[in-house]
Amino acid sequence: MALKVGIIGIGKMGILHAAQLKTIEEAEIVAAGDVEKRLGHYSKNINPDIPFFSNIGKMLDSVPMDAVYICTPAFTHFELSELCSRYRVHQFIEKPLAESLESAKKIIDVNDSPEIILATGYSFAFHPIFKKVKELLDKKILGKIFRVYSSTFISVVLKKQSGWLYEKEKSGGGVIINSASHLIHLLWWYFGDAKSVHARTQSVYSEVEDCAYVLLEFKNGVQSIMDVSWSIPGFRLQEINFVIEGQNGKMEVTNDMIKIYLYKSRGEFKKGWTTLHKIDLGDSADFFLGSEEFNIEDKHFVQCCLRKETPLVSGKDGLEVQRLIEGIYLSAESKTIVDMEKEI
Repeated sequence: MALKVGIIGIGKMGILHAAQLKTIEEAEIVAAGDVEKRLGHYSKNINPDIPFFSNIGKMLDSVPMDAVYICTPAFTHFELSELCSRYRVHQFIEKPLAESLESAKKIIDVNDSPEIILATGYSFAFHPIFKKVKELLDKKILGKIFRVYSSTFISVVLKKQSGWLYEKEKSGGGVIINSASHLIHLLWWYFGDAKSVHARTQSVYSEVEDCAYVLLEFKNGVQSIMDVSWSIPGFRLQEINFVIEGQNGKMEVTNDMIKIYLYKSRGEFKKGWTTLHKIDLGDSADFFLGSEEFNIEDKHFVQCCLRKETPLVSGKDGLEVQRLIEGIYLSAESKTIVDMEKEI
């Protein structure tokens, strides 16, 4: 049987996920909803036969479904998730999990049931390159890691902006909670919980932060610099970079390749340089729109719902990322080093 799915939010991400789901045999889109009635015609483009609702409660009442994709602004996530939890439907919530740590905690609380599969949309965990990096780190080919440079850049805010995305009480902030949250998730996924955070942010074109430098110290001793901006020209798509230094060498990572230098051979990797290209890693994407990780991510969520398995990026993982984001903002606002073990 196909997983019956509803799409909540017919903006860019809602349409993107709907397009992916249409290519997955185990999924069937049965309804779409958005409080903006004018977006109903986009729903018809997804599938002219599925009903569109401007009232999400009515959608859940009228159409039986197994799961929903919540692809609305961050400040609406808790209210919608709480509503969906009453119907015991599985939920994929686009990143960030919420606009604040408080709201993220509430989402986890209202969905604290084995009946509900809860996933957070940190799609780079499904990107072939960044998934391979996780595998290599777990194999400890670099030995003990001690230092990491990381960055993410995208050209989004190059002039004065307005709208909910640039209102802190609705979005939660700027580049940190928006595009950089993908990088923050990868750092947490790779190195675990942070011990301390020291952050500085700048607002250039908007009321929220447009760029930031962050120094993170993880509980395992790894120190990382994080350099982020959504106000730098030349990056049509989001680019993430790492330089990971360990006792047995280093790893240079981009969206397209991994370059490894080892002092001593380790497993299948010889001493010296090895380059792994994304095209050589393989993936399970059947459809490419935006990037292959979205298709892999959505197939994974559908299968987790059908098999009652915990997703690779669960709601609780999204909460831990939110906790780290909270620490970064607290440090930037107070201009002090934040002890994550005591203050968050």
